[in-house]
Amino acid sequence: MTDNETIYFELKDSGDFIRIELMNLNYPNAELDWDRNWIKSNVIVKAGGFSGQFECDLMTTDFERFKKSLSQLYDKLDGTASFNTMEGQVEIKIKGDGIGHFEADCSVMDDAGIGNKLDFEINFDQTIISEMVRQLNDITKTYPISGDLKIKK
Repeated sequence: MTDNETIYFELKDSGDFIRIELMNLNYPNAELDWDRNWIKSNVIVKAGGFSGQFECDLMTTDFERFKKSLSQLYDKLDGTASFNTMEGQVEIKIKGDGIGHFEADCSVMDDAGIGNKLDFEINFDQTIISEMVRQLNDITKTYPISGDLKIKK
């Protein structure tokens, strides 16, 4: 990966997508572990006739937790994997049917807690999960959890 490459996570199928581009750590030199783990991000969405983008702050732990649950879902094909953010601006819940079909219920909000909200669904098959896990590996290597923050299961 070169310095000019955008680090991102993308879930897409049939022209619809959600893409989270990570720009930089907000406070890389902060004293508190909590503050060092916030990442300035750009979210881009296309769902049916709707499209848009907004910036938000996400945490390193959000991506680590999602990577683990998505890897488990890829192995089992049945169950769920969720990307939940502290401020509720990006929510993705992926459900598998056990035979390789997946449904992602997605919700985005352009302003934490009070913004405009878009709910949409993306259906896909297991073939794209390995690429999503690879993207999450790139993210967690570039933006590892700093300090003693624990990941909730």
